[in-house]
Amino acid sequence: MLRKHFQNVLKLAGYTVFAAFVFLISLFWVFPYQALSEHLVARAKQANIHLSIHSLKPSFLGVTAKGIQIHPEPSNPDSEVGPFLVDSLSFRLSPLRSKLIATLKMANGNIQLATGIFNQQNLSLQAKAIDLSRINFPALLWTLSPQAYSSEGVTPKLGLEGILKLAQFSLSLPPNQGAPEANGSWNIEMDGLLLKHGTLVMPWPGSPEPTRVDLPRVVFGSFKSAASIKKGLLQIAHTKTQSDELTCELFGNLQLAKKLAASETNFTLRLQAQPEFLGRLGGLRLVVDLLPVDPQDEQWRKAQWSGQLSNLTRK
Repeated sequence: MLRKHFQNVLKLAGYTVFAAFVFLISLFWVFPYQALSEHLVARAKQANIHLSIHSLKPSFLGVTAKGIQIHPEPSNPDSEVGPFLVDSLSFRLSPLRSKLIATLKMANGNIQLATGIFNQQNLSLQAKAIDLSRINFPALLWTLSPQAYSSEGVTPKLGLEGILKLAQFSLSLPPNQGAPEANGSWNIEMDGLLLKHGTLVMPWPGSPEPTRVDLPRVVFGSFKSAASIKKGLLQIAHTKTQSDELTCELFGNLQLAKKLAASETNFTLRLQAQPEFLGRLGGLRLVVDLLPVDPQDEQWRKAQWSGQLSNLTRK
């Protein structure tokens, strides 16, 4: 009798679980995704971000938006800036890993961001095979700083080429500890990096207001950077860009503080530039000339900085 009663309880529990599963799946598929898409567009507009979404549909344990466009100047369809394009953006749950995963596909590659469901202080990011020439950087710059560009009457321009082969980033912040106890790392590799031209509005030393800066052609070539963070100590093992006309190296460390400006740093910059490159810099050559010549090799310039980020001292 007890055994039969136990079987009936298990059967009832099975029916309940099955019914709940069917209900959740049905709710998942009949959810008003079009209304959600329109709501996201409206909320973005309130933040002065002009967004359009071609479709928003369910996917396995998540949702996927396709044909995403961010329009810097929606009132001017003939603007030379054009929209910032994303092929697709998906969010899904990974119950076994207890993570929320966002996957962005754009510029022939993909970017994946993961964060803990129960601990949002753990983050990881991985990007692969991103074609920089297919990213509309001017649209992104205009969207981030519309007032700066409109007030100066400047249309942002930034022509970049190259392949972001791999970018890996991880960060873990212990609860109630913050940056001084952070752990993580990054690893970045790029090939064929080329700045064709650029017109930006950015802060400039000695100027109270953002200033227009015209960037020359710069062949960076290959770029590699690797660093680790252990208990708040950021150690840059190497950061190097190298081409026939320019070689630049950066290494050092940064002790993170609760306030970033109070973080203590000690880093070294080395740079070797060919005359042809220096001739294209124009007024920006002053930045290079301010770097002292390396006493051990006159073909290089070398500078060291230390102190708090808010008050750096060059050695």
